[in-house]
Amino acid sequence: MKLAFSNTVPKDWRDLQNQTARFLNQAGYHAVSPCEISTARGKVEVDVLVDSPDELVKRIICECKYWDSAVPKEKVHAFRTVVADSGASLGLLISKSGFQSGAIEAASYSNIQLITWDDFLSIVKDRWILQNLKELKRLSAPLSFYLNQLKFPFEKLKPDDKGEFRKLETKYLWLRWTCWKLSKTDLLNDIEEKDNWYEIQSCSSIEEYILFLQTEVAEALQAFRKIVNHSDIAMSEPNYEDMPGFMFAFLE
Repeated sequence: MKLAFSNTVPKDWRDLQNQTARFLNQAGYHAVSPCEISTARGKVEVDVLVDSPDELVKRIICECKYWDSAVPKEKVHAFRTVVADSGASLGLLISKSGFQSGAIEAASYSNIQLITWDDFLSIVKDRWILQNLKELKRLSAPLSFYLNQLKFPFEKLKPDDKGEFRKLETKYLWLRWTCWKLSKTDLLNDIEEKDNWYEIQSCSSIEEYILFLQTEVAEALQAFRKIVNHSDIAMSEPNYEDMPGFMFAFLE
């Protein structure tokens, strides 16, 4: 079973900008759309302004063209000017319908990349997966406490709560295992083990599956906390940073 990275397809020009910014933000960048910036020629509004955590590429400007026709060279020349005058390290021109040959030539030997939406997803894919896997493992860390029969004070639960707690254990044990074990390699490759992952059959893309797991973790923790509160048990969940390192080793 091999999943596509994402099934997201922008619906219009505004959605193209918003989805571009969303994926970049979820991948660990800081993206704002739209954004007014200062350049050598005055103020200009750009579709997406991106601050990057990378050492060499600090600022990126994205221009999004949701056109039914290929982008001509004139638009590339204009975008090159904005990128150069703003001091940005990189410009991404994202087109729904590709580029004319003159546009491709105009972008040659420059810091402008001409890409389609699928190209953009390929560019952000690895960083997006790693960033969201880290978040998933952070969010799911407290489940290890609730599902650890040696650490959780099960005997302190009220009699009426014990049965419900056991049901949650059965329901969410495989969710915790999946969140702990899941890695980028597993997600990107066709691995037979995927069929055993927590409710993977309900999702058709990596993006959908990770976001689904994050939602399931939030619901699981809410259910466990409700029982603990009902039984008047005073306790604190372990922090992600305090958990053993091996619990979060499965990223790459």
